[in-house]
Amino acid sequence: MEYQNTIALYEDVAELTKQMLSAARQQDWDKLTELETSCAQHVVHLKMIKEALPLAKDGRERKVASIKSILEDDREIRNLVSPWMARLNLLINSYNNTGGKVTRAYGQ
Repeated sequence: MEYQNTIALYEDVAELTKQMLSAARQQDWDKLTELETSCAQHVVHLKMIKEALPLAKDGRERKVASIKSILEDDREIRNLVSPWMARLNLLINSYNNTGGKVTRAYGQ
């Protein structure tokens, strides 16, 4: 029975990453962050589970399918988020540089 809980957690993480991908495609960064927090909590639970017995064939197949889905969605999320993060980084650096110039110019 424990293995079914493990499989359910993997499938929940796979569903969350699908939702995260949808949020990233819509550039809904707040929703993406919210979903990522929930996903991280599920992953913590997965890390704590120690499977005493090997999974049955159907369990292994479901686990592998979930992991493949998670990895594919994660790859696409990173591809969508990376340009946005780069733009944000440039904006922050630009602000910091401008702020530093003002401070140096006015001595405050």
